Amino acid sequence: MKKVRYTRRFDFRPRASVVVARNEGDELKITEAEYAAASAAGAVELLDGESAEQGEAAAEAGGDPSGDPKGNVSGTRRKR
Repeated sequence: MKKVRYTRRFDFRPRASVVVARNEGDELKITEAEYAAASAAGAVELLDGESAEQGEAAAEAGGDPSGDPKGNVSGTRRKR
């Protein structure tokens, strides 16, 4: 997983019936496949952040490795 910032709007299509919409300014961790597609389109910049080991450790401890509520697709639930 890579931590990135989107520099412009980007729609990622992991499957034919699925579209993941990203907005300019979104900062989150994405899969290698999404990074490759967004990078090829010039829509993303790589950010320095925690290492993969730290993210895995947070996930194993029951926390959100990204700590970012923007990853919440519904937008109705947020961390308090």
